[in-house]
Amino acid sequence: MYNYCFFNSVTVWGGGEKWHLEVATYLHNKGQKVLLIAAPNSPLAEKAKAKGINVQTIKLSNVSFLNPFILLRIARLLKGFKIESLILNSPRDLKCAGLASKLIKSPKVIFRRGSDIPIKDSLLNRFLYQKVVKKVLVNSEATKISLNKNNSQMVPAQKIALVPNGIDTNQFLEGQVSKVYEKQKDEFVLCTLGRLVPQKNHDFLIDVALALKKRELKFKLIIGGSGKLETALRDTAKQKGVLSEVVFAGFIERPKDLYLSGDVFVLSSLWEGFGYVLAEAGLCELPSVAFNISSNAQIIQEGKTGFLVGEGAVDLFSEAIISLAKNDDLKNKMGKRAKRFVENNFEAKNIFEKVEAVIGPD
Repeated sequence: MYNYCFFNSVTVWGGGEKWHLEVATYLHNKGQKVLLIAAPNSPLAEKAKAKGINVQTIKLSNVSFLNPFILLRIARLLKGFKIESLILNSPRDLKCAGLASKLIKSPKVIFRRGSDIPIKDSLLNRFLYQKVVKKVLVNSEATKISLNKNNSQMVPAQKIALVPNGIDTNQFLEGQVSKVYEKQKDEFVLCTLGRLVPQKNHDFLIDVALALKKRELKFKLIIGGSGKLETALRDTAKQKGVLSEVVFAGFIERPKDLYLSGDVFVLSSLWEGFGYVLAEAGLCELPSVAFNISSNAQIIQEGKTGFLVGEGAVDLFSEAIISLAKNDDLKNKMGKRAKRFVENNFEAKNIFEKVEAVIGPD
């Protein structure tokens, strides 16, 4: 039996939190000792408790690493539970728990980097990545390349391990479906899912909606997710005359309820580490249209399971959607290929075994 600690103090639910929960659950179900340290009352903490995982809570800020009492508390937790592998997901957590682990000279530290964003070249980061972190686990080639963009020596090559995200296909698809939206006759439904934050670039999809309306396509755009930009996005949709074509569905508890409401999945993110939503949509037999950036080409096979277009290209994005709307046979064939591709390349059991090989005993 091996002692793992998944440390994630993020208060909202996102891809990193989903990854932590799924890998922690996989190891817990195998009989390994798993501790999760999370933010109080966070979705991650509550979901982990429901699965029977041992959860401890801690509240951190961006300057908590300067507080010796917080570092000592974390160090005591790690030592008390005899943690052998510490898995972290955010820079803030790395600063706090990474430094705490250094105080007790254990456990081994694995940092999971899930975003295609370069590491800031600072003295503290150089210390953390070169002296504290044993392995950096990345989920795509794009994320791997971005690590050292600001400093070619930041993360030594031998420390980097690439394992894509995994999806338990049977578990994801099982159970009843409660559609988020019931399409009307002759209506083509676009759906997207993600926090309403600048990274997800939903303004672009409002522009796409306007272009589709001008082309006289009968459609609905279902935007799943919540966030600080919802009011601004509603105002933009109203200003551009497409509010009646856009549905803000709010937070989606079961993503497949959204995907199975649509005909095509659209993603306008400016960057992604690994687009979970693209893989999930593929499992639901939806072709996708997204930018040809970051790891999107790792999940979308251009012209086979969807379309990849240049960043910000409203006309090309709209044209790809229209080509699917006007050709049911193409849409259905792409959707079936998308499902097979995800099943063959991102099945959770195979992926989690690879993750375990990186974060488990040497």
